[in-house]
Amino acid sequence: QDLLGHVALATSDTNSTYILPEVLRQFREYYPQVRIDIRDKMSSQVLQLVLDQEVDFGLATMPLLHPRVTTEVLFTREDVVICPPGCPLARESVVSLAQVSPYPLLALSRGSTSRQLLEAAFQQAGVPMQVAMNLGSIEVMKRFVAIGLGLAIVPRVGVEDEVRAGQVVAIPIHGLPIREIGLVERTGKRRSAATTAFLQLFRAHITRHPRGEP
Repeated sequence: QDLLGHVALATSDTNSTYILPEVLRQFREYYPQVRIDIRDKMSSQVLQLVLDQEVDFGLATMPLLHPRVTTEVLFTREDVVICPPGCPLARESVVSLAQVSPYPLLALSRGSTSRQLLEAAFQQAGVPMQVAMNLGSIEVMKRFVAIGLGLAIVPRVGVEDEVRAGQVVAIPIHGLPIREIGLVERTGKRRSAATTAFLQLFRAHITRHPRGEP
């Protein structure tokens, strides 16, 4: 179709890697003339880009409260603990943070929303979070877990291939809140036709895959 213009969005590395590819593939197929600009940012930076009107919208971890933005939850994301197949936890069908606590943890760098939420969850559970390594991406974390350098708590959507291949085991965590991912737009900003078309496709995708799985 002959839709023109461009779509600029900001979101996390996780959403860019695991949620957006199929939506982008469809969008390019339908609207090849539209230019797409994706900024990989943490949720706090997504908010700033939306406020500065450097992007049309953001996808970020909720809640994100600011008087000049409007938000809407689009989908939820479940985090799981991953361990090597030989780890004692691998036999469990569900674990608590107290069971995870004694193990060395590979975690995303401080400052990310994911890290803050995880620290708060451990604090609430009343058990220490023993971070052995701070890392910059989930892809690196998965590789390091597979070779036995520690455990990691990551989005389930990000480890499905490794679980199928038997490289890691993913276990649900009892008491860890489900993460809400939402749309962030500057209040009163009018959507372009290209942005509207992108969000329609995105909504259709997450209706079919409500937990953010591919």
